[in-house]
Amino acid sequence: MSDPTTFEAVREEIAYAFDNTVFFRKHMEASGLRPEDIRGLADFHRLPPTSKSHYRRNFPAGVLAKGYTLNSPHVMRFQSSGTSGERLNSAILAYDLARRQATALGVNRRFDELWRPGSRPRICRFAPPNCSDVECATGFSTMEDRTLADGTLVLTVAHDLLATPEWQIVKALDEIDLYEPDLLVVDSTHFAFLTRWARRLGRRITSPRRLHLVSGYTLMTRVARRQIEEFMGPDLAIGDMIGMSELGYLGFECHDGMRHINDRDFHVEFVRDGEPVADGETGELYVTTKDDALVPRIRYATGDHFTPMGRACGCGSELPLVRIEGRATHMIQLSDGRVVTPGAVDAVVGDAPGIEVYKLEQDRTGACTFRYIPEADARTDGMAALTDRLTEALAPNPVRVEAVDYIAGERSGKFQPCVSQISAEGAR
Repeated sequence: MSDPTTFEAVREEIAYAFDNTVFFRKHMEASGLRPEDIRGLADFHRLPPTSKSHYRRNFPAGVLAKGYTLNSPHVMRFQSSGTSGERLNSAILAYDLARRQATALGVNRRFDELWRPGSRPRICRFAPPNCSDVECATGFSTMEDRTLADGTLVLTVAHDLLATPEWQIVKALDEIDLYEPDLLVVDSTHFAFLTRWARRLGRRITSPRRLHLVSGYTLMTRVARRQIEEFMGPDLAIGDMIGMSELGYLGFECHDGMRHINDRDFHVEFVRDGEPVADGETGELYVTTKDDALVPRIRYATGDHFTPMGRACGCGSELPLVRIEGRATHMIQLSDGRVVTPGAVDAVVGDAPGIEVYKLEQDRTGACTFRYIPEADARTDGMAALTDRLTEALAPNPVRVEAVDYIAGERSGKFQPCVSQISAEGAR
């Protein structure tokens, strides 16, 4: 933000949003502010953040800029999965989406070959049904029914992931073979589930083209990543994507395995209790778009938390390094006032050989239950150590560890590895 050029881009976005969107003009005027009042950082921080609820209430007429409708050229419509409860309708210009994607993917050399001039990657998506724009939960639709306008094939999967029947899994594996993709865009927990089934069925997940994998939608757990890497092998290029349906690519994993945030197409802030956090501290990501003609967003509170690392990365990218912590509604609240993020829980669990999938749930009393599905023939000697680590990390709250044969997914269709009734209810 100290860069005058960057600040000028922010000021231009504020002025554009004020002049061209009904919602933001009212939002700014309610605080007694006009664009000319925003002259520096202190002024910028006087602007109250905007939120998903603002965009739900005012979509589409109140948030689309003058001169645009949902039917305007290059406008793409999206609907979020409803992770935090209610689904969010939004829209984005196709070239803004492509620009943000190119910036983010640029940190990872292993993805360079996907975007050769004139190339159009063949994409398969395997993710929660609510994250797709077609009916893919029942399994009875055809490949043609589930092919999006950009050519992406959405693979079939049940709304409750672990309840997906074998015939539907076989159908997804068959369609990958038929489609011959360059790129798999997946939820990592979903794709790890598919690799487990493929192993049991004696199947492979391959393509005559060189495969790449982009993971998004939920936190990429180390347990899921271990399974994907073990099954797919070292040649698979894997990138963990930071993104939101309403904004597109907010960041990406570089070829050195670190996560970078896209501060070229967005102005980013990390905020706690209304104040910017220092490097090494966790804060909520606020995003201000740059040069977004359709739906400009100013200090948009994403609900996602990160820790800015404040150091350079060996990959050579100048995009800032961050550690992913997870959504505010999934934070574990401890009785001594501390908060444990889903990212911190996943670090405690690690890649956990012997576990297929896990979920840590905190109930209204603050008690935590860690449920996991053990792998077949898994050794149990590591679970005592994991139980000790979880007990220490979540103290003084009580923790129970249980081996089970089924764990339900979320109402949104996602499978969240860490949920808290206290945090979820506090956000309502």
